[in-house]
Amino acid sequence: MSEPGRPFSLRRHIVHISGFEPVSPEVLTRRVTSGLAKFGPLWNAATTRSEPVLASDGRKITYDVAASGPGWQVDTRYTILRWDELVAPYVEQPWLTRMVAGYRALLEFAFNGTIRRYFRAYIRYGLFVIYPFLVLGLFAVAAIVIGVLAAILSIPAAWATAPLLAAVAFVLLMRFGGNFFYLDFALADWAFAADLARGEVKGFDDVIEDFAGEVRAACGDEAADEILLSSISLGAVMMIEAIDRVLRRDPELLARDGGRIAFLSVGSSILKIGLHPAAANLRAVVGRVGAEPGLLWAEYQAKVDFINFHKTDPVADLGHKPTGRPIVRPVRMRDMMSDDDYRRARRNMLLIHRQFVMPNGKRYFYDFYQICFGPLTLRRRVALGDKAAAAFAKDGSLKDVAGGAGSSPAARP
Repeated sequence: MSEPGRPFSLRRHIVHISGFEPVSPEVLTRRVTSGLAKFGPLWNAATTRSEPVLASDGRKITYDVAASGPGWQVDTRYTILRWDELVAPYVEQPWLTRMVAGYRALLEFAFNGTIRRYFRAYIRYGLFVIYPFLVLGLFAVAAIVIGVLAAILSIPAAWATAPLLAAVAFVLLMRFGGNFFYLDFALADWAFAADLARGEVKGFDDVIEDFAGEVRAACGDEAADEILLSSISLGAVMMIEAIDRVLRRDPELLARDGGRIAFLSVGSSILKIGLHPAAANLRAVVGRVGAEPGLLWAEYQAKVDFINFHKTDPVADLGHKPTGRPIVRPVRMRDMMSDDDYRRARRNMLLIHRQFVMPNGKRYFYDFYQICFGPLTLRRRVALGDKAAAAFAKDGSLKDVAGGAGSSPAARP
């Protein structure tokens, strides 16, 4: 840590798991690079990153990032765990297979009461899950209208050709119009979610075992002042499974670690899986991790994001006694994005959802790049709440380093 008269310094080790989105290493690197380019000017910080190091199996890509501002320096080992191999079988299926598997999964969620539980947990998520049915109905009505108009316009042999035309129009609308609504991707996601809830995703256990090894290795980094286990969307399911395996094999880890380890879930889909009747194992995992008093677990949620569960407690909502973990913090996407970016993102649910891990356009108490590469530990940031952004002066310096704005004692109360 810092010596008197020298800039405050922090070493951080991050393991991050993204959601259900196949992203190549090249795209990940572009995102990190562009994110740092936006983070720096916003907070008056200088940033550099190393060349990415991709593991031979493709499951891990690592960057060393250095960030500094007036009076502070942070060095971060940033590792992204990739599970594209689990996503690929669902997104690369033939179109018709994806349609059938996706709608079959949604009917399963409807008939077993999971969609009803979604509406009870957060009504906007319930609307999100039924939108593929709404798109299906919209296209069916449009196709019928086309057939009826053709018959009214006296198409030859209307008794046969009008229904045929309607059927063709329906297929074309689903095949090509569905892309506008991200229908193909959404249905692949729901097919995966159903299999995940039932424990039927091929290769899942091997991937989680590998991820648990990476988490354990990060927790053993003695040079790090903070170890941040980060996740978004379905990545939160993967991360909490990995954390649970690590803690079950080393129950004394948190007691020995002195408060360095923090679990961050944003835009979480833990309830998406956990509310399915077959997901008993995940519910048990959430209960065990949520009961760990030595683990800081913080979750950020946003009302405008239909793909997360706003104002929910994943531990209590999955039937466990409330533990105060995770510490839930609501955020306003409008306050962290530029006006133009926000207007554009409001037209695309995926862009709004992805903003949880994108650079901010405005200074705000929640900023993923500040959490990853800035001088406040997550523990200190959570304690500051909506005053976290105010801990920085206009020139990017910390206003109260001596008082513990980012210091090790504040990180480990």
